[in-house]
Amino acid sequence: MDNRIEEYRKPLGLSQHRLGKKIGISRVSINKIETGKTVPTLKIANDIANALGVCIYKIFDLDGTGRYKCSSCDCS
Repeated sequence: MDNRIEEYRKPLGLSQHRLGKKIGISRVSINKIETGKTVPTLKIANDIANALGVCIYKIFDLDGTGRYKCSSCDCS
């Protein structure tokens, strides 16, 4: 599963450490998710998206095609 965590995190001035603290997981866990070494649970993925202030579909590409979109917002 591809993700754009870093792309949305950095403009907010959030380090991996601060993002992790914000959602209750370690910097190491954020790094592993961000680099694709681990796939987050749905709860953690949702927490990350909420902490970054965007729709979960903007952060995570479920199958690498980008075809999954939110039906209730313009997240394309």
